[in-house]
Amino acid sequence: MKTLYNYKISPSCIRDFYRHKKNDFILKTTMPKVWVIIFYFIFSAIAFSQPVTKVVVSGTSGNTAHETDVKNAFLLGYSSYDGTQYTGQIDLHVDNNAYAAIIYADQNNYQIAVRSYTGLANSVNDTAKHHPNVLLFMPAGSNSFQYVVNLDIPNSSVVSTGAGLDTLVTGYKVEFFSIDPITNSNESSYSNGYIAGQIAFLSNKFNISTQQARILARNNALIKNQSTNYVQYGEINIVKAVNSALPVELTTFSGSVNGSVVTLNWATATEVNNHGFEIDRVSSNQLNDGNWTKIGFINGNGMSNSTKNYTFTDNNLTQKGIYYYRLKQIDNDGNYIYSNTVSLNITSQPNFVLEQNYPNPFNPSTVIAFQIPMDSHVTLQVFDILGKKVATLVDEEKTAGKYSVELSANKFNLTSGMYVYAINAGDYSSAKKFILMK
Repeated sequence: MKTLYNYKISPSCIRDFYRHKKNDFILKTTMPKVWVIIFYFIFSAIAFSQPVTKVVVSGTSGNTAHETDVKNAFLLGYSSYDGTQYTGQIDLHVDNNAYAAIIYADQNNYQIAVRSYTGLANSVNDTAKHHPNVLLFMPAGSNSFQYVVNLDIPNSSVVSTGAGLDTLVTGYKVEFFSIDPITNSNESSYSNGYIAGQIAFLSNKFNISTQQARILARNNALIKNQSTNYVQYGEINIVKAVNSALPVELTTFSGSVNGSVVTLNWATATEVNNHGFEIDRVSSNQLNDGNWTKIGFINGNGMSNSTKNYTFTDNNLTQKGIYYYRLKQIDNDGNYIYSNTVSLNITSQPNFVLEQNYPNPFNPSTVIAFQIPMDSHVTLQVFDILGKKVATLVDEEKTAGKYSVELSANKFNLTSGMYVYAINAGDYSSAKKFILMK
């Protein structure tokens, strides 16, 4: 084992480095500053975030003393806020390269993989994209600046890290830097473990995904004397990250009426741990009884420090009157809070309508429009003058609203003559005539 520029490099790491040098390393670090972070959450559709319960420290040489130090750095990072101890599983494992480390971690249900040696390349990041259940942390490696990797850090699947006290010395731009809590000599393998521990702590404290915790850390990181050429976000301020983790801040909630359709709009300034919004409704004659009805649910954004806008449409109103709406904001841990209410007056009675087709007479096509005031199973069929069904245009569940359907005479091989089109929706039925002239 040799130590190069304060980073421990194993023979296999060097082999990996040269294997990917041709395609994945470039000769200079000319990465523009990125001011707008666009980050796609792979788990945005998951209802509840998974806590960090399994962590693996991946090494190459079987040098258990080194991997144990990285493990201890992780534990120190986890407890750096208030002394909270990590109680989950943390294992040491030997992997020949970073690719094997990612696959092993995913196959064994680890949420975090901490690589104890460098070897980062664009191809490692590409591999990590295919294993989104694992967040891989990798330390910076080359200080020679002869070959460096250039990642799109805001959208990178790998968390790249470096060590720095007053300066940050690394061959490529990293996402975060921190102290080296083991030797205090700027060894990035130990700062890598420390940063992984901090992000695991944020994930578990707020019951958010590791990716969401990563964004919380980004939003509360500071670049000190380090060059922005070599670090994207900086050193995580764990106290600031915890203190800034505000609950969902609802800034507006309003509604509008168009005929019998209600549109609700609301916005949030910040979101933490936000599972989503349940939409409740009650009519004025049931308000005193508290008979609120859940009419929908909109997924939240989980973790956000920017304005998020939401819209919900209620088109299931069947009677005139005043209706009240409220939001039930639900956290990932099941806690919830209600918003203020919005009242809206429905003055027009929604009705079933079957309109006359247009044009009429027609050749070769015409449009039939209809309106239903409530969710219904709708059938719209065409019959010849003898009552034989010649076409089915609609036969499915429809939500309340207005619809139009085109009838093509050529599609159904219709000949000239008079026809009848009929609609059935719930208890409603109606029929009208049209003429096809070829």
